[in-house]
Amino acid sequence: MGTTSKKSCHIPRPGNSVARCLQLESDPMKDSLQVSTRRQEIPPAPRKRSHWIVFLVVCFLLGLLVFKTVLHMISTDTKQAHRVHAASPVETVPVRRQTLEEVIGGSGTVEQFNAVILTAQINARVLEVAVKIGDIVKKGDLLVRLDDRLIQATLDTNRLLVAANKVKIRDLTRQLDGYTALQKKSMGTLLDVEKSEITLAEAREALAKATLTLRQAEIELEHVEVRSTIDGVVLERLINPDEFTKPDQVVMKLGIINTVLMAAKVTEEKIHSVQLGLSAEITFPAFPAETFQGKVFKIDPNTDPVTRTFTSYIEINNPGFRLKPGLSGFARIHRTAKDVLAVPSVAVINPSGDQASVFVVNGDGRADLRKVRLGVVVNAMTEVTGGLKEGEKVVTVGQLYLKENDKTHSTSKSNIGE
Repeated sequence: MGTTSKKSCHIPRPGNSVARCLQLESDPMKDSLQVSTRRQEIPPAPRKRSHWIVFLVVCFLLGLLVFKTVLHMISTDTKQAHRVHAASPVETVPVRRQTLEEVIGGSGTVEQFNAVILTAQINARVLEVAVKIGDIVKKGDLLVRLDDRLIQATLDTNRLLVAANKVKIRDLTRQLDGYTALQKKSMGTLLDVEKSEITLAEAREALAKATLTLRQAEIELEHVEVRSTIDGVVLERLINPDEFTKPDQVVMKLGIINTVLMAAKVTEEKIHSVQLGLSAEITFPAFPAETFQGKVFKIDPNTDPVTRTFTSYIEINNPGFRLKPGLSGFARIHRTAKDVLAVPSVAVINPSGDQASVFVVNGDGRADLRKVRLGVVVNAMTEVTGGLKEGEKVVTVGQLYLKENDKTHSTSKSNIGE
């Protein structure tokens, strides 16, 4: 077979007058095969009907998905249910009786159980102060010794005066008796009798004065030593050697520590939970391997406005005086509420105020907002002391947008709190 030639011309750019043509050779047999192949590769016309079917199926599936989503929101979201006036979806738990054990913690320091104030009773110079702050003392231990020299001198002088006046009174009494006898026999004068009576009265007065001064000196001598009246610890020392004391001046402050108090600071939210007599466990960094037992002895009704805490005083036996005032520790107060009505804490609305309430689902499925009185709160469970009955169903999920008398559909969960 022959071949044919084709020309391919290149069109010049503007300004270029030269045109170039290329002589191309072609094969008629090859060209016919290429035409046949192109005819076989021509795709069929698009099928518009199948496209519409796919589009409709996709739209149906999307609509079904939206419907399911809206239905799920209505059935699980109270807010969405309100918008379409549907029953509010909630979860409920029955009110049941349980035993709740609450642990209330608070840090604090040891204080003396009681304090004793010791005062001086006389005017005297201080010779010796035998103790310092923090010293452990026993009943009868010497604390302060005063100078007794002036007192001793007064004592000795008045002892002599008493003895002398007693002798004088004895002699004057005999003299008076003699003058009286002579006067009765008309051998003496009434003036002598009267003078003797006056002299005797003066002697008796001098004896009484000397006796009183002697007794005062004896009493003062008993107070030249200040001794401890208790077993305890020295909290304050308010006198030093060579200072002078005066009556009723405070010289020493002692603390009773055979029993001590732990002043634990407890958050104000627990002020209704802490009660007198509750048992407590106390630990101290100074005794890391030991736990001390105690009971709530006193509760301060005042709350610190800065720390928002109140003080609970726990009584602790302290044999050996190991626990001293100022020692820091941590107390755990235990409160057990046996066989009490309890609900999950999440069910309670306004739990920290006097408007605490819960939603109760009635028999007709409607929500009833009920005020309640609360007690112990332990492990996400709250004691209810009033407002609910055993077996009533309280709302635990979905109460955020719930309103009084709303229609509900609920899912009961009876195992919460078990």
